[in-house]
Amino acid sequence: MKIYKSLDDFPYIEKPVVTIGSFDGVHLGHQKILKRINNIARTIKGETVLVSFWPHPRMVLFPESHGIKLLYSFDEKAALLESFGVDHLLSIPFTKEFSKMESKDFIEEILVNKIKTKN
Repeated sequence: MKIYKSLDDFPYIEKPVVTIGSFDGVHLGHQKILKRINNIARTIKGETVLVSFWPHPRMVLFPESHGIKLLYSFDEKAALLESFGVDHLLSIPFTKEFSKMESKDFIEEILVNKIKTKN
């Protein structure tokens, strides 16, 4: 699995199959999503891309009272995701400024223009 800690580092991938989430712990629901994107990627001869955020958004937005206890460090999470067949892990640095991005802009600028997600 290739890991990118910035959008600027993310390369062109011809047929990305993308999912987004924290994926801390990789519970059964996460596993189902990962199996699904792996199956789609194999079918279209594409590659899986998991977009995540670090640090966890609640830690940035509520630094004094986020109440979250992560199960894994970033490196442990990456190793776990790799064991489930993820090809690319894109970790977007989560900041207060980033949190203000409109969902439409996130879809257009990051998912469509940068990662080249299609439909």
